[in-house]
Amino acid sequence: MTAPDPFWLKAYQARDKLIAQFLDHPDVSLIDIGYDLENKAAPQQIVLRVHIRRPSAKQKLALPPEIDGLPVRAIVADYGVE
Repeated sequence: MTAPDPFWLKAYQARDKLIAQFLDHPDVSLIDIGYDLENKAAPQQIVLRVHIRRPSAKQKLALPPEIDGLPVRAIVADYGVE
């Protein structure tokens, strides 16, 4: 068995910090780790992504720009059961 990658351990810990702070907010639908789809210069960059239901929630949430060195991005998307 190989040791876990330190980058991913840090990413999971940073994600968990975001979850503790923001997941209970009614405008937040999901928090995950993924590619920075808005960064055309570095689309493979891994970021923490907070999925919010409304664009106006960005201002209300006051998300930090980064946590533990990982950038935080807001994605506007309202998910529902189909």
